[in-house]
Amino acid sequence: MEKEYEYISYCGKYYCASCDYHKGTIARAAKNLLAFAERYGSLRVMASVYNTCNFDEFLKGLRWLATQEKACRGCRFGGGWSWWPDCPVRDCCIEKNVNFCYQCNKFPCKKLTEEPDKEFKKTIIDANNQMKTAGIEHHMQQLKKKYEQWQPPER
Repeated sequence: MEKEYEYISYCGKYYCASCDYHKGTIARAAKNLLAFAERYGSLRVMASVYNTCNFDEFLKGLRWLATQEKACRGCRFGGGWSWWPDCPVRDCCIEKNVNFCYQCNKFPCKKLTEEPDKEFKKTIIDANNQMKTAGIEHHMQQLKKKYEQWQPPER
């Protein structure tokens, strides 16, 4: 596989080189937001008054995200991020010695067509079908556009 294609995840949904998990941006943002959330008690009051969320659970999630010291390496470079170290799609592709699901003669297999998470798995099937029909190069360009289109809000 060519070097640039290695940044496409095994499932075909992600392009690591442009991803904010891979670049560490999300963990840094969580650290910054956590500092504000802990400093300003008024945020807890607003969450309660407007009944927007369980503030303690929100802080718990932020704390976890802020502690992710290592950025996601990408699934082809050592196993992906800590939230899914044993991705079944990655493990299956490695076991079957294919780069993407669609290259397997059993695609789409039961792992992708049955519960749990059937809706999420459908997006994996769709991504692999796109690669199969339009080609990896086209799919990679689409993923790059997807990541480049999102911009953080201006202050």
